[in-house]
Amino acid sequence: MVHTDRPTRTRRPLNWVLLGIALALLIAGITAPHALLVAAGLIVAGLTGLGHQR
Repeated sequence: MVHTDRPTRTRRPLNWVLLGIALALLIAGITAPHALLVAAGLIVAGLTGLGHQR
């Protein structure tokens, strides 16, 4: 196996998209006081973090 010194990319672009969606849900839930939107934003953000574990 050939070893290269280049670092590999560990983050996928989908993670950034999901974090953006989570942030949008949180902001929408805070501005229009709606607990369901806040909860959905927190759940999406948590799922994004779970996908990054090894």
